[in-house]
Amino acid sequence: MPKPASHQRVARERMDELLKQADVVFSEHAELSNRYVSLARKIAMKYKVHFSKEQKRMFCKKCDSYLRQGKNCTTRLEHGLLVMKCLNCGNIRRIVYKK
Repeated sequence: MPKPASHQRVARERMDELLKQADVVFSEHAELSNRYVSLARKIAMKYKVHFSKEQKRMFCKKCDSYLRQGKNCTTRLEHGLLVMKCLNCGNIRRIVYKK
């Protein structure tokens, strides 16, 4: 059963704020930013709210780590694919960028 629209709107606002805070806090406390990501994912699952494309690329789906290029994530362009590798768990995500 879908949640009311007002609940979904509030959930989306909280998810956005948690991801912004994860970005701000990452340089000092990486563990705290990972916690913010896991909380945002729990809210999304509970209220059946989807992340935007940009937001999906901010975290690892396997270990809930906040990803920052050059710090804990490598990004490569290979044969029409954007390949993102999490350096915490080794998970690889491939995204088509050229058709």
